Amino acid sequence: MSPKQWKPEDLSRLASGFWASAALHAAVRTGLAAHLAQKGPATAKQSATALGLDLRATRMLLDALHALELAMKQGDSYALAPGLEALLTPDDAHSLSNMVLHMADLMPAWAELAGSVQSGKPVDMPEEPGDNGEPAGRGHFYRAMRDIARQQAPGLAARLGLASGQRLLDLAGGPGVYGLTFAGETPSLAATVFDLPGAQPYFHEEAANHPRGGEVRFMAGDYQKDGLGGPYDVVWVSQVLHGEGPGECRKLVAKAAAALKPGGVLWVQEFVLDPEEPKHPWPALFSLNMLINTEDGQSYTAQEICGFMQEAGLTGCALDGPTREGSPAALVKGFKP
Repeated sequence: MSPKQWKPEDLSRLASGFWASAALHAAVRTGLAAHLAQKGPATAKQSATALGLDLRATRMLLDALHALELAMKQGDSYALAPGLEALLTPDDAHSLSNMVLHMADLMPAWAELAGSVQSGKPVDMPEEPGDNGEPAGRGHFYRAMRDIARQQAPGLAARLGLASGQRLLDLAGGPGVYGLTFAGETPSLAATVFDLPGAQPYFHEEAANHPRGGEVRFMAGDYQKDGLGGPYDVVWVSQVLHGEGPGECRKLVAKAAAALKPGGVLWVQEFVLDPEEPKHPWPALFSLNMLINTEDGQSYTAQEICGFMQEAGLTGCALDGPTREGSPAALVKGFKP
């Protein structure tokens, strides 16, 4: 990789990059983005009145969205840029609104990154309770994972080699998008989604959108303490390892391997780190996200993930490439002899 030749304006743009993110977060949090997505072009006054916002501040935010090419302006009216209507309509199947809200929830902790680098400890951020008594960000998190998975899951069953009659475990699957999608794409696939009890309402919410949703089982449990059932032909572990330190990853991979039938396959989807020749900055930045939000979590290299698999007795471990072209997520597989 050739080193980047930095210019003053490049560094300034990077240092102030959070301004653009914060403008997007505000547009979603205030409902302004959804209002424009659902109501079409509107003036600043119309939007401010409909949403109970300050008129001057609304106009300033809309002008910023226009400058960022997130919105278009015609006369006094503003509309979202092409392609954003579905992405910023909360209930749309292609929406990423909850991903934006989850990123907004993370901003206060990211502001304290330097302290975590000094201490090696996560940022202590008290969780504010929401209207339902749960931490306010929990719904954003589960639905953000849902929204992201909806972009990645379609068509993936064929790549994983899933077949009719197999048993699949979506381990720590949260809303279960992968297990539900795989079941929809693979006739007679028996899929189980395993996660903490708190994920179950979000699973049922998602299952209602899938033709075979009623056939996919949710198993409530804690993978550190409870059995996984089985044996399974395939265990799918998506974006789980990064939340744990190496010791817990070894235990989890060993537990997943033990739940496989002989000849079964373990698939891991992760933001795979490449410290030498990074193809994408996201895995390294995501590792910092784990630093500030978990005790021991981090991104892992393909070699480290394969090491966990080999210690668990799996063979033929290999990096299978990006989940989708250009995606920062990648797949690693291993087989049970």
